[in-house]
Amino acid sequence: MDLLKKSLINAINNILRNKLINFLCLGIISFTLLTLGIFNYISYNLEIFTQNFSKNVEAIFYLKNDVKEKEIKAQISKIKENLLIDEIIYKSRDEAETNFLAQFPELKYILSEFDKSPFPSSIEIKFKQKESNLTTKIISFIEDIEKTDIIESKQVNIDWAKKVLYIKKFISITGIFLSGILFFVSIFIIYNVIKLNILYRKEEIDILQFVGATDWYIKFPFIIEGALMGLLGGLIAGFLLIISIKLIPSYSDFIANMLKEIISFKKIPLKILIRLLFFGTIIGLISSLFSLKKFFKN
Repeated sequence: MDLLKKSLINAINNILRNKLINFLCLGIISFTLLTLGIFNYISYNLEIFTQNFSKNVEAIFYLKNDVKEKEIKAQISKIKENLLIDEIIYKSRDEAETNFLAQFPELKYILSEFDKSPFPSSIEIKFKQKESNLTTKIISFIEDIEKTDIIESKQVNIDWAKKVLYIKKFISITGIFLSGILFFVSIFIIYNVIKLNILYRKEEIDILQFVGATDWYIKFPFIIEGALMGLLGGLIAGFLLIISIKLIPSYSDFIANMLKEIISFKKIPLKILIRLLFFGTIIGLISSLFSLKKFFKN
């Protein structure tokens, strides 16, 4: 405990001693984590949007005119086996005509020209909403059913959610790519900052080694320093992310109104802020360990 306390004090003193370099380092880390946080926040909101959108998803499959009753029953039985399904409603051609006349009685004269009902029979499906990543599963299910021989066409209100899902994947991949580049840039910068601090305190380190201090005793303050730099970078990034999200509705009504249906500007999930602190600390630890390994190797 004494070693941890002493190492923490030394780390803070070292950060304050070389203010310009360390603050520049903090700025780079904060920018890296802020970028990661923004992409995480957008992806989170898009995921919530697609999940909420799918709560009212219904799919109607229109059947071919020459489909036999035996084939219809077989298809309905197959659909019922899927755990996504909440309710199945089958409507024959006559039932479809009856429903149409109930809604549009004034168009009855048009239907009198047909010997048989001009409407196709259909299978209407309603989905459960108890699973994660439900939209993806529903899309996959609908595509599988559409490929069956008895289906003529479909009507589904999930097309917009499907597009949003693709956008979410693109944003996630882009965020990972950019964050990955900035991640390595941050590691490189902290690596050099820790290395400079080690060289700056070389005489002190030589004295400690001369009096018998273990390598771990010497390394630990620098490890704490790197972790502290990353943690502070995560805190700054989290603060900037909160401020940015709060300020967008105030200073850009156009953007806020355009995205309000998809992105909530009210709050940031705690897990995103925790993720920033975690990755910041990891960046600092990796950087300091690489610096120490190279120094003590020599």
